[in-house]
Amino acid sequence: MAIHVLEKDEPLVNRSPPAEPSPGKRPVTEEVQLTELLMTVMDAWQLIAGAVLASLLAGIIYVTFAAPVYRADVLLQLEDKSKGVGALAQLNTILQEVAPASAEFEILKSRMVLGAVVDNLKLDVAASPVYFPLLGRVLRRVQASADTELASPWPGFSRYAWGGESLQLARFDLPTRLEGEVFSLRATGDTGYRLYGPDGEVIGNGRVGETLTAVLKNEEKLALFVSELRSRPGTRFELTKNSRLATINNLREDLNINELGKQSGILQMSLEGNSAVRITKILNEIANIYLRQSVERKSAEAENTLSFLEKQLPVLKEQMETAEAELNKYRLKKGSVDLTKETQVTLDKMVSIDAQLTQLKREREELIRRFTPEHPRIAAIDAQIATLNDENLKVDSKVQGLPGTQQEILRLTRNMEVSTSLYTTLMNTAQELKVVKAGAVANVRIVDYAVPPIEPVKPKKAFLIVLSLLFGVLVGVGLAFVRKNMRGVIEDPDQVEKRLGLPIYATVPFSRQQVELEKASKNEYPQAAILSVDAANDLAVESLRSLRTSLYFAQLNAKNNILSITSSGPGAGKSFISVNLSAVLALAGKKILLIDADMRKGRVHQILAMAQQPGLSDMIAGEHRSTNECREFIQSCSVSNLYAITSGTPPPNPSELLMHENFPSLLDGLASQFDYVIIDSPPVLAVTDAAIIGRAAGATILVVKDGQSPLREIEQSIKRLKHAGANLRGAVYNGVKAASSRYGYGRYYGYGYYHHGTQKRG
Repeated sequence: MAIHVLEKDEPLVNRSPPAEPSPGKRPVTEEVQLTELLMTVMDAWQLIAGAVLASLLAGIIYVTFAAPVYRADVLLQLEDKSKGVGALAQLNTILQEVAPASAEFEILKSRMVLGAVVDNLKLDVAASPVYFPLLGRVLRRVQASADTELASPWPGFSRYAWGGESLQLARFDLPTRLEGEVFSLRATGDTGYRLYGPDGEVIGNGRVGETLTAVLKNEEKLALFVSELRSRPGTRFELTKNSRLATINNLREDLNINELGKQSGILQMSLEGNSAVRITKILNEIANIYLRQSVERKSAEAENTLSFLEKQLPVLKEQMETAEAELNKYRLKKGSVDLTKETQVTLDKMVSIDAQLTQLKREREELIRRFTPEHPRIAAIDAQIATLNDENLKVDSKVQGLPGTQQEILRLTRNMEVSTSLYTTLMNTAQELKVVKAGAVANVRIVDYAVPPIEPVKPKKAFLIVLSLLFGVLVGVGLAFVRKNMRGVIEDPDQVEKRLGLPIYATVPFSRQQVELEKASKNEYPQAAILSVDAANDLAVESLRSLRTSLYFAQLNAKNNILSITSSGPGAGKSFISVNLSAVLALAGKKILLIDADMRKGRVHQILAMAQQPGLSDMIAGEHRSTNECREFIQSCSVSNLYAITSGTPPPNPSELLMHENFPSLLDGLASQFDYVIIDSPPVLAVTDAAIIGRAAGATILVVKDGQSPLREIEQSIKRLKHAGANLRGAVYNGVKAASSRYGYGRYYGYGYYHHGTQKRG
């Protein structure tokens, strides 16, 4: 029998080994791996697009429903505590030392400051309206007049807040065990309300401006004072009294403090929250309390120092008077004694040294009450005292050389002048401390108070939308690879050839025209849906023409001209391949017989618009013994040279029917009358029919569906066919999507239909 062969050799047979990559070029394996990744992503564009849309929708919903977060800040300046005016500048060195900014951070976050803020602003008490679930708060935010008037409720939902409601509490005292529990308050009209407990029990009725007291179980007391209530009757509010310490800790965590610039002394204190007014009040209250405690601390230090000096002044005054009396008594006794010029100089030096020593010792006594002896300031004073003592010893050695009278008068004058100088100095210091105490000024000042922010800082809508898009892309790509790995389906014909050793005779693209033809064949007036006849230029038909050429190689050394076409499972398109391959061969002048051997779910009669009965099942079950007697079961088709035997009456036992001794003899007789007998066999794994037919056929071709046929099923199909004795020659890769970029059509079925400008079909 003659088979028409294309002038250009079929490229999928007798392939030569791949050439080694040229020096300097990227290895083919790397290109394939990168291409595979890109193609996997491109083939899953619908999944990725769905993930992007879902993520984008989630992002839009979030930015729509998420509560806005505002940020306010306060600017503080730490002034140099050593600076002052006049004598006060020297006094500051006794009172305080410059503290680093980090120490001020801890003071600002201390319980001393934040505790006072919590108490003053009642931050441990939370009172909020109960909004309609999900939509209530969103409508509250978009309500333009929510802060000036009450919004109208939805009919039947007046118990919810819709905008404009407010509740201010001046007092809410609870037992410790009920801290953190949620109480409920319902407005009753005319400034009245009813309070409910955590379990819904009624605690009592109260009015705005009056204290509601109630006795709970175990004789525990509750006190509530509502200073303001604005709402419709029936509107509910939720009240919570939190632990004071927990509230302070939460505020400490939310408070952010940093120094603007290194050692600049400028502190920025910021806070974020859902209420712009609330965070502004909290920041300003923290700044004011911090400023006030700084003033009080400086005033307290001045008070302590003043108290110490007031205890020392009487003692110094008595010492001064005693020294003056002794000097006068000695002069009366000895008469008027004048000091020489040299002695006067020595006296002045001694008085100066003694005054400095006394002052340093008093400073040391003051500092030792605040610091350890190892403190740098105390160590510096000790060094100065040691130096002055050395100078004092030198002066005393000079005094020993003076006459006795001069020595005594020098000693008495020295005692009097030192006492007088110390007493005068301390008197001045005490006066200055009184001034400091009366008009103490903080060493910190508020540069900028917090103001209510206009625009929220979170959520950043544009950023979140872009982020949701990127997240959707990442999720979609990830799902694409996960789906690919989990499904384990064939997505590349190379997998069939490389992993299973089964040659691919043709790659048939998915045809939308075939879908339209099948829809038309199911209408009231069915007609044949043969793609190779109605759309001869379709890419799928071109690929089937290349398959026609490959049949020459498939039939080499075959025992007959019978070709069985099967698949591992249903839905692979074996009936489509069988019908259209038969039509392509018939149009090429071959006499073709197409047999629908799928007696359970045969579709050939639908595609060719023929009667299903009588058919193959009726022919095998009958008493026919010759080919001539089988002609009544052979139906002619609208395509010239194409004949068909449909599946026939559905039998109860198709497998047993195919194993009947009539079947092989009938096939042999039919094969002698036709150029090709093509059998549309049932799926291999579903039933054993395909294995039975494969033994009788000269060659078997397995149809593999792109992205649908699992690799393991194909492996099992190959094993089953080979164990049954079928001559499995190759596979047809079917259903390649036109949008798939995994493989170009030209690579697998574009076999050079154009030669020297003239189209030549196979």
